[in-house]
Amino acid sequence: RRVGCARNIVDLVVMLGGCSTQDVVNNLLDLVDRAAGKLAGARVVTELDRLNPAFRTKVEKVGGLKKFCVSHPELEFITDNGSGYVQRQAPKMSAQDVKDFLLTLIDKEGGKVNGGQAIAALGKASPALKSIVDASGGLKKFCLAHPAVEFITDSGCGYVQRQAPKMSA
Repeated sequence: RRVGCARNIVDLVVMLGGCSTQDVVNNLLDLVDRAAGKLAGARVVTELDRLNPAFRTKVEKVGGLKKFCVSHPELEFITDNGSGYVQRQAPKMSAQDVKDFLLTLIDKEGGKVNGGQAIAALGKASPALKSIVDASGGLKKFCLAHPAVEFITDSGCGYVQRQAPKMSA
């Protein structure tokens, strides 16, 4: 293939295939942002190649898009019904994040929240929050293990509230 004349230093770098792995990550994040947060895996390779063929080469050298994403904490490859897409890595959530969310929700709702509503709100805010509760065995068990929130069962219905202050003897 014939190499044309470079008009400036950027063109020269692109023509010679020079780029860093971080250049690929930055461009990939930009593509994801322009695609409203997630970009189909098949489009990623095409888009990277369009921007700079060296970007595609960098991804292929590590074993493909999925492996490239695994090796860069800013990126996440999600498999979805046989295909996949790239998105920004979701922030890691903890039990403390769940507890903080529940306390804010309890305060917003006037002091207590129906258990079903709490679970729905967690899932809507972040599936990662809900999965932490699910992994602990459900909302009631989560509350038992985490002071500050308590699960109350009243006539078959359950709700979450701030843990009542302990009375000293």
